[in-house]
Amino acid sequence: MPVDTAKVEPAAEPKQIRRKAATKREIPASQFGRVRTLTKYGMTQAQVAELYGVTVQEIDWILRRPS
Repeated sequence: MPVDTAKVEPAAEPKQIRRKAATKREIPASQFGRVRTLTKYGMTQAQVAELYGVTVQEIDWILRRPS
């Protein structure tokens, strides 16, 4: 029995979506304990800030807050 071959069109090019540049990204309060733990076990404040995409001042602020 012959099989019909369907014409297959190539997939459309994906549209690029522009995203707003993050000017200030804050760390959620639920992550404050993790930030403290990372610095306690050897990461510098600068390394933690880079990991979360925030400033060192924000990490310092989190570490100074009472837990």
